[in-house]
Amino acid sequence: MNFPNVLNTFFGSALIIILLFAECILNFSGNRQIKKLFCSVLIVVFTCLILDLFYSIFLLDYNVNIELLSFRMIWPITAALLLFVYLFFMIKESRIDILTGLGNRYSFFEFFNRLARNKTGDSWSIAILDINNFKSINDIYGHLEGDNALRNLAKAIKKCSKKTDFTARYGGDEFILVTKEENELNKLIACIENELLAFNEKNNKLYNLEIIYGFDTYIADGNTPIDTFLNHISNLVYRNNEEKRRTGDLNTEKI
Repeated sequence: MNFPNVLNTFFGSALIIILLFAECILNFSGNRQIKKLFCSVLIVVFTCLILDLFYSIFLLDYNVNIELLSFRMIWPITAALLLFVYLFFMIKESRIDILTGLGNRYSFFEFFNRLARNKTGDSWSIAILDINNFKSINDIYGHLEGDNALRNLAKAIKKCSKKTDFTARYGGDEFILVTKEENELNKLIACIENELLAFNEKNNKLYNLEIIYGFDTYIADGNTPIDTFLNHISNLVYRNNEEKRRTGDLNTEKI
């Protein structure tokens, strides 16, 4: 391996690492600890790369450089590995709702389409949750407080859901829950309502954080289009909301 090839190897690896660092700082908006750790790894690798380059430049015995060829191939391999890891993080981030940390609409459709394609005939309980009077929270207390309400509901969902459950923010104040059994879905919703009740009692918010919801069973046989099923669930949410308003079960304002 002659010296120009050594430079090509180092500079090619360095360019990838520098671009990855800039991309991570500017565009990676996921978990801050992961971002900090990944950037730290990039800095360490780049520092080692520069030190090895200086070692190669000032090493007088170029025969030794040739003997170190197999070792120096670690730099392009490391750069390629770091690029793969970053792409993995970016693909994972594309499936996460940044505000709440739950899955997003894209991840839900990916999950739902996978169920439809498999055509296993399995039954899945799917619910849509809305925040009661979310528009009023935004209008009266501001959109920042609206974001806080979304985050607090997401915390309750995360605390109550299991690893086997699928949860996502579908859009706005709509959240989707998917479990294997209807009984488990009832328990999950009851747990979320209890968490919100405790939240309302402990926090000095000027409003109560409450949910309205509707759910039904989806059969994974490929016969029901996603839009049809979601419209059906949305209608159930609307009916349940109207029923609770008639019976006086919903009260957002604190007394």
